[in-house]
Amino acid sequence: MIEDRDDDSPSEVELKLTGDPAALKALREAGALTGTSGRLVTHRLESVYYDTPDHRLHRRKLAFRVRRKGRRFIQTLKDEGDGMLRRGEWEAPVASLDPDLDALPAPEPRHRVGLMFPGELNPVFASRIRRSSRVLKRSDGNGHEDEIEIAFDDGIVVADDRSEPVAELELELLHGSPKALYDLALELTDLVPLKFETRSKSARGYALAGAAPEWRKAVPLVLDRAATGADVLEAIVRNCMSHWLANEAAALDGSEPEGVHQMRVGLRRLRSALSLLAKAIPAEQLSWLQGETRWIAGSLGPARDWDVFLASLLPPVAAARPDDSSLPALRSAAEAMRASAYDHVNAAIATPRYTRFVLSLGAWLEGEGWRDGATGKAAKWQAKSVVELADHVLGRQHRKVLKLGDDFARLPTEQRHRVRIALKKLRYAAEFFRGLYPKRRALRYGTALAGLQDSIGHLNDVAVAARLMDELNAELPAGADPALLARGAGTVIGWHEHGVTTLEPRLVADWDAFAATRPFWHQGG
Repeated sequence: MIEDRDDDSPSEVELKLTGDPAALKALREAGALTGTSGRLVTHRLESVYYDTPDHRLHRRKLAFRVRRKGRRFIQTLKDEGDGMLRRGEWEAPVASLDPDLDALPAPEPRHRVGLMFPGELNPVFASRIRRSSRVLKRSDGNGHEDEIEIAFDDGIVVADDRSEPVAELELELLHGSPKALYDLALELTDLVPLKFETRSKSARGYALAGAAPEWRKAVPLVLDRAATGADVLEAIVRNCMSHWLANEAAALDGSEPEGVHQMRVGLRRLRSALSLLAKAIPAEQLSWLQGETRWIAGSLGPARDWDVFLASLLPPVAAARPDDSSLPALRSAAEAMRASAYDHVNAAIATPRYTRFVLSLGAWLEGEGWRDGATGKAAKWQAKSVVELADHVLGRQHRKVLKLGDDFARLPTEQRHRVRIALKKLRYAAEFFRGLYPKRRALRYGTALAGLQDSIGHLNDVAVAARLMDELNAELPAGADPALLARGAGTVIGWHEHGVTTLEPRLVADWDAFAATRPFWHQGG
C-alpha cells in the first residue's frame, strides 16, 4: 500500500515473516485463510541493488534497486521506515536494469539521494525471486473491509561469491487498517511456524556485501501538546518498540555489542513506560505487557553483562597488571560464556513466543487496544492532557528518587541500588517528556541526572562482576583451571571495589548536585 505519511512522502505498509520453505509451500497451497481470496499469480523478479563504492546510500538509510518483472523495469528507492510496518517508497518506470536517477520524482527522493556524479552507482548485490501472490479481502463485520496482498517469496540474494536463500512471506496492505496485517500474521503463525522478520532483502544483501547490521539509538520523541494520555501511551510504546526492533538484526549478528545493548535499552524504556503509565492501562493488559517484556529483556541480559565485563571491567585491570597470568585465562573463559549467552539471545528471538508477542503488540498498537476495557481509573488517565500527565509522572518519580536517596552519604549499598534503578526510570521519563518544557531547564536537569546516574553506575559494576564470577565458577568452560580463574576473579572484583571507595566523594557530590537541581516541569504535578 502506498500511503501518505506525515511528511507527505509515499510509503508502503508491509509485514514480513520467514519460515521453512516446506512450511511456506504448504501454507501457500492450503487455502485455509478466511476471507475472499483472489487467484494465485506467479512472477519471476530479478532485482539489482545499486550504491556508491563507499555505500553512501546505505549510510543514508536508503536502498536503491531496479527490478525486472516480465518485460517491465521498475526503479525503486526505499528508506528504512519506522522499523515496524511503514517504509518510504518512491517508484518510477525505467528502460532497463540500469538505474536512471533522472527518473526519480522530485523533490524528496532526489534530496535523500543527494549529489551523485555520473558512474558513481554500481551494482552491489542482486536478488532472484519466484513470487506467488494473491489478494485477500476481509470484512470485520462492521462494514470495514481490508485488502491485503499475500506474497510468497522463494529465491536467493547474491553478492559476489556469497549468497543467502530467501523463504519469506510478505503481507502488504492495499486498503484498510494496518492492524489487519498483524491479525493475519497471527493467524498464519497458528498454522505453521513463522518468525517476524525485521530485515529487508536489501539489509540481507548489504550484510553479504560486508556491511554488518547497524545498531540504532532511539529516535527522539516529539509529543503534541494537544495530545491526551491515550495518545501519549501510543506514541511512547510505538517509539520504544521501534527502537527495540531496529536493533534486533544487530543483536542477532553479535559482532557489535551495541546491538544487544540498544535492543535491551529499547525494552527497558518500554518497561519503564509501562510502569510510569500503568494507571492508564487496563490491569489484564498491563500484566501481559510487563510479563512478556520482562522475559525478552531477561533473555538479553547475560549477553550484555558479559559484553560489559569484557569491554569495560576486565581491560583496566589487565592493563594495570600485564604480568598476571590469571587475567588472560579469565578473558578466555569469559569469552566462552559470552558466546553461550549470545546463543541464548538467538534462541529466544527464534521462539514462537517472541514472534507472537511482537505481532500481538503490533496489533494492540494499531488497534488502540488500551481503550478496550478502559473504565474508571484507566479511562480517567487516558483522558488527561499531555502536560498534566507529564507533570504528574515526572513529579511522582522525582519525589520517589529523593525519598529513596534521603541521607545518601549514609545509605547502604543495597539501598543505593534501589536509588539507581529509580534514577534510570526517572531519566527515561525525562527523555519522554522534555520536549514539552523549556529547553534550557530540561537540559540542566538532564545533565545533573545523567552525571549522578554515571557515578552510581559504578556500584552496579561491582555487583555485575561478582555475579558473573559466581556464574563462571558454577559453569566452568572445558579445560579451565578453577584455581587460576578464582584468582583472576578475585583480582577483578577487588579492583572495582577499591574504585567504588575512591569515587565515593564524587558520588555524594553528584547526588547533592542533583537533589539541588530545580525540576523543569510544573511543580505540584
